[in-house]
Amino acid sequence: MLRIALFVVIVLVLIVSVPRLLSRSTIPSAGEDAPNFILPAADGSQVSLKDYRGKWVVLYFYPKDQTPG
Repeated sequence: MLRIALFVVIVLVLIVSVPRLLSRSTIPSAGEDAPNFILPAADGSQVSLKDYRGKWVVLYFYPKDQTPG
């Protein structure tokens, strides 16, 4: 019985911790520089954040889809 309980605890710890360990993305903090990125524009061209260096840019980060908040 103790072995089963220990196994369940280990599995639960792995389920919670492995995705966090494998995720390399970090959540930006307020006031922190945004990481450079490249996205497709509506006309098919590439838009990079570095193209706007020195200009005013508004970036909006929203919660991941299907999450509360």
